Amino acid sequence: MPSPEGGRRPLWYKSAASLPRWWPYALIVAVCFLVRLPTFGNPMLDFDEQLYLVVGDRILHGQLPYVDLWDRKPIGLFLFYSGVRFLGGDGIIQYQVVATLCVAITSSFIWTIVCRGTGMVQGFVAAIAYVLLLNVLGGTGGQAAVIYNAITICAVWAAFRSNDTQSPSRIIGLAMFAMALMGIAIQFKYTPMVEGAFMGCWFLLRMWQVQMPVLRIGLVAVGMVFLALLPTIAVFAYYEWIGHLDSFVQANFVSVFHRRPFPAVTRMWQVKFILIKALCVIAPTPLALALRWRMRLASNPADFWLLTGWTVFAVLGFGMLGDFYDFYFITVLPALCIMVAPLVGKERMGFAVGCMLCLWPLVFTPQHYFRTSVNRRAPVQLVDAITPYVAHRCLYVYDGPTILYLLTHACAPSRYIYPDHLTNPVETPALGVDPAQEEERVLTSRPGAIVTANQPLVLRVDPVTQNLVRTALARDYVLIARVPVIGRVLYVWALKDLHPGPASIMDPRGAIPE
Repeated sequence: MPSPEGGRRPLWYKSAASLPRWWPYALIVAVCFLVRLPTFGNPMLDFDEQLYLVVGDRILHGQLPYVDLWDRKPIGLFLFYSGVRFLGGDGIIQYQVVATLCVAITSSFIWTIVCRGTGMVQGFVAAIAYVLLLNVLGGTGGQAAVIYNAITICAVWAAFRSNDTQSPSRIIGLAMFAMALMGIAIQFKYTPMVEGAFMGCWFLLRMWQVQMPVLRIGLVAVGMVFLALLPTIAVFAYYEWIGHLDSFVQANFVSVFHRRPFPAVTRMWQVKFILIKALCVIAPTPLALALRWRMRLASNPADFWLLTGWTVFAVLGFGMLGDFYDFYFITVLPALCIMVAPLVGKERMGFAVGCMLCLWPLVFTPQHYFRTSVNRRAPVQLVDAITPYVAHRCLYVYDGPTILYLLTHACAPSRYIYPDHLTNPVETPALGVDPAQEEERVLTSRPGAIVTANQPLVLRVDPVTQNLVRTALARDYVLIARVPVIGRVLYVWALKDLHPGPASIMDPRGAIPE
């Protein structure tokens, strides 16, 4: 077990060293569950994972991503959520527990990597900072990065282990293991391919440093690339086999280039929010980099270059997306938490840096994160209002929680079940269909219930699809429920044919979506 920097070991360290080797990991797992426990059972914890769980569930009922249900995420993410459904229940607390285990894995590797060159305390602070920062950056649930970070950091650990050996066969084995993991990570989201490319180059460098023949390095490189691309090739082959390769390619690749970017002002605001929320790991990074530069000869110099390169390429992966949602930054957090960890061990600033890493995220943790009773009551009210009207007809969530499709066991009238896709002008050009025609087709099918909101989540709403919904609601639907949900009010509308008589409630402020 690593010792603190310099000097005699304190009494607490000797006591810790006498404990079983697994105790730090058990402590990290306990902290992860303790921090995330207030979120367990909340179906509307965040937006994206609601879609992932619904699609994962519908896969088990014979529906295909990109064909029957549209989104641009790789299929590995949806298969992960399909696997969660085998754990029983409605899948909500199940995915949250599994996501917490992924956080625990990532945090444990953060601790382990930090301890290669510094001490246990620095490792614990870095690991805990990662757990807390997830709450600030939209990672309280099962965002894609929360899951694939656990896979990516396992591959990074293999790269660090390659720095400890001069055995060519050992380096090759670690390289193949890491590339296989990165191939899986890419099927959760394509951005980890940037980090994977860097790690592949690192392994090739290590092979050259141990004087492997160039021809052998070339052959190994081909094998590494093949392993990294194998899961993606398999998905291509499957969709080609079933005759839907065009749908797969449109959703996963073509749509990315047709999606409109946010205005420059919006992106600047996104960057500012990320800088503020993650200031505790961003601000100390230059100082930590200088400290690690001075420390590099005292430990393994290769570790410095590996960590620096990984951090740079993780930032590049984040930046290549064009838009800067806060949860996109989650992919950079493990590298930054590891990078700044040595500062915690410095006598003059260590305590201040440690407090900043652990307390700063608490300041920016959203208030609704703790309102467990409110968060759990709203879905029940919505489900109770919707269920009587979707027994023989579909539910249409124009603006609201996608998870309602799962909780009400209702069919969807469109393959575009994520509300953002048909309402957000940023997304509508990327769908591969005319959004107005699709909206009209949905409303013509006369869903049994429609969910809207008093104010949109997005900055701009497609006016054409909005007007179509307004007209349909005024003509064919009655308002039957209004439910407050985290700063908004959701409205449930029932088809008049299924709800004879006047509306159940009247809202003088108007419930037609604005």
